[in-house]
Amino acid sequence: MKNIILNIIGSSLLAFGVYAFVVPFDIIVGGATGLSIIGHKLLGWNISIIVLIINCICLPIGYVLGSRQLALGSILSSFVYPIALAVFERIPILTQIVDNIFLAVLCGGIVCGIGIGMVMKSGGSTGGMDIPCLLISKYLKIPVNVIINITDTLIMIGQIPFSNVTYIIYGLIYTYIMTNSISKVLTLGVDKYRVDVMSESFEEISNALLDNDLGLTLSYVQSGYRKKEVKKIECVVDIKRLRMVQDIIENIDPTAFITIEKVVDVKGRGYTLEKEWL
Repeated sequence: MKNIILNIIGSSLLAFGVYAFVVPFDIIVGGATGLSIIGHKLLGWNISIIVLIINCICLPIGYVLGSRQLALGSILSSFVYPIALAVFERIPILTQIVDNIFLAVLCGGIVCGIGIGMVMKSGGSTGGMDIPCLLISKYLKIPVNVIINITDTLIMIGQIPFSNVTYIIYGLIYTYIMTNSISKVLTLGVDKYRVDVMSESFEEISNALLDNDLGLTLSYVQSGYRKKEVKKIECVVDIKRLRMVQDIIENIDPTAFITIEKVVDVKGRGYTLEKEWL
């Protein structure tokens, strides 16, 4: 239920951002929305209708050629998004929220990015052109991000006849803001860091970390220069305890090799599930 609500809110936010900020200023965008804008300019059809048609074509293709999981992950937002667009199309005053293109690009990128991020956070997909891109990636063995970038670029190029150079530049800025907003939503609340430690004092370090109620994993690795087998310690901590972990390691072995990376998500025993002591 939580994921369904998140998906519906995210799809509605995306529709609001598109109709309130993107459409009034002819900002060029990619995906099914960009394709629908081209169809709207050429045929005069409502953007919501064209988005719905695209989604209705892509969903069965994704189910037959892709996987059931791919289609089911897209089905909710594939219908909520065009329905929300149709609702907002009936509220003309929304197009007057901002009066200049710079604010439209800024607000549109943030709102649409948050909407897409919420849909992805719920485990869903925005449907539309995502499905063909995933299928092309699957069958041609090309990275999906490359396919998406090529597809979005072609769709954005298709909007150039209805725009001008200034609006094209604003479209690129919009895409950058939207992409960063998606990233922020996906990592929101995940304030975790993975600490990898290589040290000959691994026993002392691991015992000290365990004494401070920290979970860890030990694995055998080989040093590159001396070809010596040692144990690597891997520990995931939040930002509040990161400095403490570094101090523990450096106090025991000042020469320890430490790498720290921010993780996108953490799930499992000891994090999203209760600790289980064996």
